[in-house]
Amino acid sequence: MRLAVFISGTGSNLKALIDAEKENYFDSQIKLVVSNKDAKGLSFAREEGISYIISKDDEEILEELKDKNIDLIVLAGYLPKVTKNIIDKYKIINIHPSLLPKYGGKGFYGMNVHKAVFENKEKISGVSVHYVNENLDDGDIILQRQVDISKCESAEEIAKTVLEVEHKSLKEVIKQLEELN
Repeated sequence: MRLAVFISGTGSNLKALIDAEKENYFDSQIKLVVSNKDAKGLSFAREEGISYIISKDDEEILEELKDKNIDLIVLAGYLPKVTKNIIDKYKIINIHPSLLPKYGGKGFYGMNVHKAVFENKEKISGVSVHYVNENLDDGDIILQRQVDISKCESAEEIAKTVLEVEHKSLKEVIKQLEELN
């Protein structure tokens, strides 16, 4: 599969996917990175010579996706809601740092999720990889992994613990989707 990875931040999941591709963990290739801003994570695309664009314009993004013959879009810390225009044309997956449907939807992203989990004194959190539809964090779940966070003493500790599982889970889902195609 030819992948486009959408990011908005540090790009640690993008980096994990680049590493997985280099290690031949899966056969897919990252052909495009899309960001809505000049995100720190774009440095990984630059270092690896992967095409990237910074854009909020649907038509520009769709043109690049078509030009690169993209099969799957991977949302990896991409904050804007993907438009129906893109959803209707591409298969899209997202990684979310909680066990959906808990801590999903509007306002629940990144540290906001981990702070809510910590404030609610949860003992288990986790990762969900799901298909993207028109509703935030609502698509069919492909994979969920639980993470014991009972010893975490801050939202930051939860974030670090969950992120390690995110990196493994995302590459596993891509490999799984390859086997279905």
